[in-house]
Amino acid sequence: MLTERAREPRLLSYYLAQGLCIGSLASVVTLLGDLRDEFGLSETQLGLIVGAGFFTAFVTQITLARVADRGHAPLMVRLGLVAAAVSMVGFAASTGFWTMLGARAVLGIAIGAAQPAIRRTVILADPAHTGRNLGRLGVVEIIGFALTPAAAALLADAFNLDVPFYVLAVVAGATVVMMGRLETDEGAVGTRTTSSLRLLRDRVVAGTLVLVTSQFVMVGAWEAVWAVSLVDLGAATWEVGVSFTLFAIPMGVLAPVAGVWGQRTGGTRLCAGGLLASAAVGVLLGVFDSMWTLVAASMVMGIGAGMGFTAGLYAYSQTVSNDRQASSQGLMGATEVLLGGVASVLGAWLYDISGRGLVWTVIPALMALTLIGGLLWRGMGLAEYTRPKASD
Repeated sequence: MLTERAREPRLLSYYLAQGLCIGSLASVVTLLGDLRDEFGLSETQLGLIVGAGFFTAFVTQITLARVADRGHAPLMVRLGLVAAAVSMVGFAASTGFWTMLGARAVLGIAIGAAQPAIRRTVILADPAHTGRNLGRLGVVEIIGFALTPAAAALLADAFNLDVPFYVLAVVAGATVVMMGRLETDEGAVGTRTTSSLRLLRDRVVAGTLVLVTSQFVMVGAWEAVWAVSLVDLGAATWEVGVSFTLFAIPMGVLAPVAGVWGQRTGGTRLCAGGLLASAAVGVLLGVFDSMWTLVAASMVMGIGAGMGFTAGLYAYSQTVSNDRQASSQGLMGATEVLLGGVASVLGAWLYDISGRGLVWTVIPALMALTLIGGLLWRGMGLAEYTRPKASD
């Protein structure tokens, strides 16, 4: 049995892998406006590129997440990082819409393979501190989300659009080589061959899933139009990168607090309140025309998102038994990317026909409706829930 001190370095490799995957994704989003201008892409084509990654991540998590439940989480993490490196090379070598579509699809596979395995390990490695560890995972995700795009934007400004992607590919490859032996968690190993979709038969699982992932209605649209809209307002590439960093700061600061608070209270109330507040503030993204005012509004939005989503991760982890954690996290990831993919295409289309005002009127309303629908489906109001045992 590992002591708490021994568990921490073991989880570090999983944290780093998640941060790198998220950072690679955020870098692609940061450079979308420049890629659009260089290759003459429409906003709808950008939405399809973003949506392709969501779709492949959806399929990967639905079909392969349960492999991590069978004791193969380390393998899935390594495969995810290799796929991320391939994707970055694909973006660097892209010549137009179709090659970028393919590269984004491979990045979706990378995230779909690694994320359920990482989350399962973090949830089960130290059950007494699950909330805290999920908060730490959130911090690393935010660091990857915040710093990698800023670095990518600086490299693109200093050299060209290819260099950031080649650098990320080298970092991902080096991480696979240097991370050494990854240990599995001590949770129950799954032996079931049934699809993770069967978990949806439990209305508490299904409703909590929809509640927590409702945020990705906003995330998908944000991915598709944020960088493009800032570029259209006259922002430089480095300013777009900095906007990601500033947006992420409150999320990174609050994630550990939300994780611990969520474990003490069950997480559902904090999740619902935080995400609903984030949706409400999101409406302001369609009101202001100043770049830095928009960034300030996004930071306020990040407060609710950082608190709500991290608490929601804990609440959702308590709805299934240990031997189904990766399957359930794969189902969550698949739902995230399904909602995000649809919202990215919808957001890009709305931006194409009418601009930011329409996007940030429709999308926050859809997020709020999804969140409320999850609460109703859950059928327990805001009452908390006790995790089933592996034999259930």
